[in-house]
Amino acid sequence: MEYRLSRRGFLTGTSALAATAPGLGLDKAHALTGISRVTDMNWKPFMDQYYDGAVRIVEGIRDTQLGNIGRAMQKAYEIRKNGGTLYSDTTFGHYASFAGSRDLPGQPWILPQFDIGSPEETFDAIKPGDFLLTHVTSEARKRAKERGVYVVGVTNNYYPFYKTPPDGLRPDKMALPTTEEMSNMVIDSQVPWDNGLVDAPQITEFKLCPSTGLAAFSVYWSCTALLATLIGSKGKDTSVEPARRYLDLLLARFRQIKTDRDKFDRVAKKWADMILAKRPVFMVYGEQFRMSERRVGNPYVSDAVGAASGSMIGQHYNPDKLTANDMVFICSMRSRQEQELEAARMAKRKGAYVAALCPYATDGDSSGVRLYKEVDDAFNTYSDESEGVLDIKGFDTPICPTAGLTGLLVHWMLMASWTDQMAQRGEMPYYWMGYHEKGGDVYDQVIRPYFMKRGY
Repeated sequence: MEYRLSRRGFLTGTSALAATAPGLGLDKAHALTGISRVTDMNWKPFMDQYYDGAVRIVEGIRDTQLGNIGRAMQKAYEIRKNGGTLYSDTTFGHYASFAGSRDLPGQPWILPQFDIGSPEETFDAIKPGDFLLTHVTSEARKRAKERGVYVVGVTNNYYPFYKTPPDGLRPDKMALPTTEEMSNMVIDSQVPWDNGLVDAPQITEFKLCPSTGLAAFSVYWSCTALLATLIGSKGKDTSVEPARRYLDLLLARFRQIKTDRDKFDRVAKKWADMILAKRPVFMVYGEQFRMSERRVGNPYVSDAVGAASGSMIGQHYNPDKLTANDMVFICSMRSRQEQELEAARMAKRKGAYVAALCPYATDGDSSGVRLYKEVDDAFNTYSDESEGVLDIKGFDTPICPTAGLTGLLVHWMLMASWTDQMAQRGEMPYYWMGYHEKGGDVYDQVIRPYFMKRGY
């Protein structure tokens, strides 16, 4: 990796704070040195960088990992057939924390998800002969493998794996077992070790706009597709084609989203104008899904509010504090959901600006009341299925939705475009550096007061 001093990044980005914020411990933060990591920076528009990176991840899974996914699910099927229990621990990361919720449309729950934040003792209770799909690394998970649990690790930028440089994560994270050390076999989700897909010259310390959820759930739904096929065929159909079909459908939806590129830029420019003129609160809302009896939430909102490599501007929707000056962004997996419709209507009644990402129809029907008709600006996620996209023998309804992942792509393409518009005005928004990365906690503690003062 080559390093250089970025004059543009130093003068206009967060590195310039070193000259204006004495006494804040900046000398302790490697992130505030003005040193730019020159990797694959090509200075193309941020939105295009995000889109291309997302496609690269999904194509990489399809082109290199289907064999591994197939072998992992055949092992899971054999364990299930022999009376073992299947567990999925694909819940770490903001989007991932709710993206596999049990009540999500199209979720067959054949790879049951742990509740997020499951204590380490939980993994000590998994029995020899059981199966665990996980994208988290820990000593407890490693012990599970050593006593006979079959562990399939999925690479995740929050934890060390073969792409992670020796000093990439904070020391306690680097001391954990790697994905490879902890697993019987590994599925490479194609996630970059540093999460973000956007190289911004104004913020040289880390990449912007996260990819963790996109990578994790492209793998999770591919696994679900193949395991369901094995269950439905009683182990006879070992083809990886259902997973390939899922990923091909997902990429086709991505290409449809790209056709709205001009609209992304147009709305992003509008957002930049509004934010600079009015300093609004930017609130994010979406339907709540249940991960467990004690935890509910929305994957989009979780990713928009506080995620590593995400903008600091997102806040949870609070109708009691909403004013006519504010902006509301409603992120939906459905075309017509009562809670989201009411949130849009309430915000409009108060005079706030409202935007949404959502499918424009339900199974091809866009008649009647629809979320996109209730807001000032809307983006189609092109995933209008009421359940999933795959018809699998033995399952009453289609499984494996694309709506979550297409919506996630829309979300971050839009945020990337808005960030680009702000940067062009010399008003680069502040972003969160991941606490899991070396120096991330210091960086965020230093930067946060500046965001609170400026509002973006």
